[in-house]
Amino acid sequence: MSCLHLTLWRLALLLDHLVLFVDDLPKAIARFESHGFTVTPGGTNGPTHNALIVFSDGTYIELISLQSSRIRFLMRLIGRIGVFALHGQFKKDLQTRLLQWMSGPEGLIDLCFRGADLTTIGQTSPLTGIHLTDPVKFKRHRPDGVVVEWTLRGSQDSRQPFYIQDSTPIEYRIPTGSARVHKNGAQRLLEVHTSHAIEVSASNVSIEEDPGLPAGSMRLIIVSERDETDHIFDDDSLSNSNIKLVPSPSTSIGM
Repeated sequence: MSCLHLTLWRLALLLDHLVLFVDDLPKAIARFESHGFTVTPGGTNGPTHNALIVFSDGTYIELISLQSSRIRFLMRLIGRIGVFALHGQFKKDLQTRLLQWMSGPEGLIDLCFRGADLTTIGQTSPLTGIHLTDPVKFKRHRPDGVVVEWTLRGSQDSRQPFYIQDSTPIEYRIPTGSARVHKNGAQRLLEVHTSHAIEVSASNVSIEEDPGLPAGSMRLIIVSERDETDHIFDDDSLSNSNIKLVPSPSTSIGM
């Protein structure tokens, strides 16, 4: 690939969403709504169901959970024993990544990028040299009956992002209009801090390595149009997550 094409590919790459896996979806929805966020039900996808917190630029936080609390308990138990970690050493596919979501602790667990045709990326990313998993098709059934379809590929290194390409119109997957308006004035994701370096860059959000964070944790900074600061998670309920709402620089001095 030429330097010109590589540059264009880099400029087109966007952060699509962050994955926040929770034990209890209704409880997580209530938690975010209590902090002034608009949370839109996403629907069901196999054993999971989800809800979305969508920002004005189309990025979003996905709240996702297993529909069955019993299966969640079993997955967490198997995860603690180390079965999935051992499996991941031998099989680095997208299913392994999803099993890590389902068997791990609550919290921010993954990053998703979009902006390139997944069929043109090839088996190796032109940006990083990181090998990617084979494409896998998914579908989600929204509460209103609309079926959303997309394709995913993941970095074989699970610490690196996965990639999405829509098969149905993107507005099927990412709601518009009032879904992007929040009582707390939240506008967009400003920064994402991770405990390890992310090998790809996004043009819409700053993604930075913070070695001071515990392994596997993330810190989010969300810009609000209002002159107030709010920690969404300020206790140990989601120990690997730090989500903070801050005023826009134009509404606050010294931020």
